[in-house]
Amino acid sequence: MIKKIILGVVAALILIIAVYVFIKTRPSGDISIYREYYTNDTGEPKLNEVKVTFFGVSTLLFDDGETQILIDGFFSRPSMWKALTSKIASDTAQIDKMIASYKMNHVKGIFVTHSHYDHSFDAAYTTNKTGATLFGSVSTLNIGRGGGVKGEQLSLYKPYQDILLGKFTVQVIPSKHSAGTAQKDDGVIIDRPLSQPAKIKAYTEGGSFDFYIKHNGKAIYVKPSPNYIEGALDTIKAEVVFLGTATVAGRPASWPEKYYEQTIGKLKPSLLVPLHWDDFFEPLSSNLEMLPRLVDAGNKDFDFFINKTKADKIDFKILQGMQSIILFKK
Repeated sequence: MIKKIILGVVAALILIIAVYVFIKTRPSGDISIYREYYTNDTGEPKLNEVKVTFFGVSTLLFDDGETQILIDGFFSRPSMWKALTSKIASDTAQIDKMIASYKMNHVKGIFVTHSHYDHSFDAAYTTNKTGATLFGSVSTLNIGRGGGVKGEQLSLYKPYQDILLGKFTVQVIPSKHSAGTAQKDDGVIIDRPLSQPAKIKAYTEGGSFDFYIKHNGKAIYVKPSPNYIEGALDTIKAEVVFLGTATVAGRPASWPEKYYEQTIGKLKPSLLVPLHWDDFFEPLSSNLEMLPRLVDAGNKDFDFFINKTKADKIDFKILQGMQSIILFKK
């Protein structure tokens, strides 16, 4: 009798845990209710225009028709189960497909935001495949070395210095990783070559960075991690901002306002495009879902930024997976 009771309690606990996990891994919001903000330019960039294509998280391809720049280049997106229970390796077939499908045949630079796997995981293979230069922190370059990237293709970040790639000028700006994540490894450096397969915990943060990109007198700011260093953007302006929005609405009451003030309030763009809102444990598709409830409240994040940008007369546009926007149209 006691054995049956114990088995019944265990079964009930397992069921409760399963239900909890199921609920917490569901999307934290419904992205489809924001369809009016979706945008997708399917043409090619004309003179002085820049086409930007979004591949989820903060992977962005900048293309002016002559030169391409890639931020992060994370395409593999292994499932949560696989990522949390085993060593993983880049999905080379998926990366090859993306490179071919989106004609990434003149990528000159790959810039990695920080070295967590959802940003840096595919950096080595993508660098080797495209022949680009991999720009990054000590940690990111050790990921490159572990993946066999040649020394001449590795370039250590030198903050605030201009990097000239075709008509693009890129400055790397020191930043701060989101404080809302469970992995407490900010500043932990990958101090030796990291080869695959590897566990995701091997991909420590190693320093976070933003990117200030100029093209023919126009400026773009890419800020993937939803955090700020007070005063860091006081002297910078940008027409377009790609901004990390995840977890913002869930922070203490005054924090979202401060984040907005220290980013959009300083940069004063005419266009804001959100980043890092999608569930990167799901495959790359044209119908990305919001991050799980376990870590975010996606609708609240979007509502906050939509209300703020509307009040400030700033356009808010959403790029779904593999969708593009052409900037600086005449």
